[in-house]
Amino acid sequence: MIDTKEIRAGNWVKTGDGTSPGSEMQLAYKLVKEDEYSFTFAKQYFPIPLSADILGKSSFRHSFGNWSKNIEAEATEDGLPFLRYNQKANQWFLFERRLPFQPIYLHQLQNLYYALTHKELPIALQHGRLKRPTAGPLDCTGTS
Repeated sequence: MIDTKEIRAGNWVKTGDGTSPGSEMQLAYKLVKEDEYSFTFAKQYFPIPLSADILGKSSFRHSFGNWSKNIEAEATEDGLPFLRYNQKANQWFLFERRLPFQPIYLHQLQNLYYALTHKELPIALQHGRLKRPTAGPLDCTGTS
């Protein structure tokens, strides 16, 4: 389960579909909405672990073992690397400084990005059932 103090409207989470007891629970992606109804079921939300697939869908670019999100800058088409995950070091960096808090779930990364930029992190996920549950260690190698 997810710590309800960590989620806010705009976060992506996984949620169960309410299948009957004894059957395998089907997980689905869900966007937490601003209405009170969404927070009623917050204790039934599960975090989405960060992975290469999730970072790719979150507008991060993969290059030489790093995942980076750039910010706009004058005189450069691609912008400047702003938020970066170094696969070899297994660490997140803000510019060149290691972050004291290391996000491992999508909602944590969304909240960090929002706190730094006052903008939502663009994420290309869709509501609906997952083909298979995503779990395990952070795997951002770009090979999945």
